[in-house]
Amino acid sequence: MALPPHLPPTRLSHRRRTHYDLLILSLLWLVLAASALMRPLLPIDETRYVSVAWEMWQGHHFWVPLMNGAPYADKPPLLFWLIHAGWAVFGVNDWWPRLISPLASLVGLVQIYRIARGLDYAPEHARLAPLVLMTMLLWQLYSGALMFDVLLSACLLGAIATLIRGAFDTRRIMVCGLWVGLALLAKGPVALVTLAPVLLSSPWWRAVPFTRAEWRRVLGALGLGVVMLLGWALVAAWLGGGEFARMLLWGQTVDRLHNSMAHARPMWWYLPWLVLLMFPWTLWPSARPGLPRQRRQRLSWCWVLPPLVVFSLISGKQVHYLMPLLPGVALMIMDRLAQQPERAAGSKRPVALAIAALGAVALGALLFGVGAVDTTLILPFGAVLLLGIGVLLWWLPVRSLFDTARTLAIVSTLALVVVLQVVLSPLWHRNSVTGPGQLIGTLQRDGIPVAFVGGDYQATFQFAGRLKAPLIELSSDEALCRFRSTSPEGWVVGRARDEAFRDATASARMHRYAYRSGTLLILPVSGVRASTVCP
Repeated sequence: MALPPHLPPTRLSHRRRTHYDLLILSLLWLVLAASALMRPLLPIDETRYVSVAWEMWQGHHFWVPLMNGAPYADKPPLLFWLIHAGWAVFGVNDWWPRLISPLASLVGLVQIYRIARGLDYAPEHARLAPLVLMTMLLWQLYSGALMFDVLLSACLLGAIATLIRGAFDTRRIMVCGLWVGLALLAKGPVALVTLAPVLLSSPWWRAVPFTRAEWRRVLGALGLGVVMLLGWALVAAWLGGGEFARMLLWGQTVDRLHNSMAHARPMWWYLPWLVLLMFPWTLWPSARPGLPRQRRQRLSWCWVLPPLVVFSLISGKQVHYLMPLLPGVALMIMDRLAQQPERAAGSKRPVALAIAALGAVALGALLFGVGAVDTTLILPFGAVLLLGIGVLLWWLPVRSLFDTARTLAIVSTLALVVVLQVVLSPLWHRNSVTGPGQLIGTLQRDGIPVAFVGGDYQATFQFAGRLKAPLIELSSDEALCRFRSTSPEGWVVGRARDEAFRDATASARMHRYAYRSGTLLILPVSGVRASTVCP
């Protein structure tokens, strides 16, 4: 068939590749979004955050986050406000909160493409940046989680995109300041750990460094972002009371930088995780970045290395704290691929071996791990399917470097979905709190007091049960005895392994639920034998 006379073959081929890449990106994002909707909100983190939003919603508290009826100072309110925005439009539901991170991920993918184009990479090269970022294991996992880190990363990407090139005029002050403010409202001052090195190193990587007047405008944008954070924080501190104000304005920033008791780990703790967190690209030799030799290559190194050092020095460490660094790594990988001849396809077999090995390990656990691992949490068909995906990738032909990159992106996403939705599908039933939450909600609506026995209760059932009041927390045997004495008609919730429930009287009124690694019991407090815990 003859080509249109106004469109030369090379232009038509370029348009076809563009549409092909956009189709792949769209399908992969839809797969990840659907995967997020197919699993429950997981305790303890996801159920806690949606319950905080629920307590704010049903109590009409817009400024002060609440957990178990008390002000919650651990996180700023942007995620909770976004949940409220969806509920205001669609009504209270459990699917909208699960879509927030996938939508934030989509915003981040658009922004990293804008950044790559702003650095003067060709469109076919710039499209690799969102493809690489979206298919990194850490980004994939948290793009389906109700957490703060992908949201923070998307806001930071929006701010950085305004700094790449061009005059920093009044419009950019407003746009950059808005993104900085949203990043601070997403997770607080920790956003500056990533943003500050990128900004301060701009004379080293920016094609045209900022003038003195532009630096003043940049500072104005940062000031606008800080004003947005303080506009919320000061009002919330005033409304929340003295202890909440101290934790909000001091404890959640300064205290966590030094001697954090939560997630305290050694300085080197992040290093062994890096290969896994950026899978599959860390196992593809063609994607390993080289040292920066051009001005535009320096941005990604300033984006990644200084924050990594800072995060390593901070006492509290979690793998998802590194999320804002992944776009910088994606730019490194994209740049490396752009420098190589497209016909040099590179070996994909290390990735294929890793996927097949994961399936083989799952099968080995099923066959030989009885007694050592809980084999009921692994679906045999999923393990076989994962092994087959690795074999398929090994033999799948590729024609070029970019073809290999697309293949790795598609296959690694498919492998992750198989792991989450097939191999580990029995795990989701054990992590769903819908059943116990609904029972607790029914008891509360009937006017029956309900208490949680043992440990620090993280509002796990508030949203699932649409609870109107927090559970009574019983942290000691004495508290349980008092509750049993003052509320003999009450019910208690707790783990079967807790000492208070080891000799609980079995009856038709006792409800058992598979819960995480054990069993959750909900029963009348009269079913707890007094001799077990009470004098």
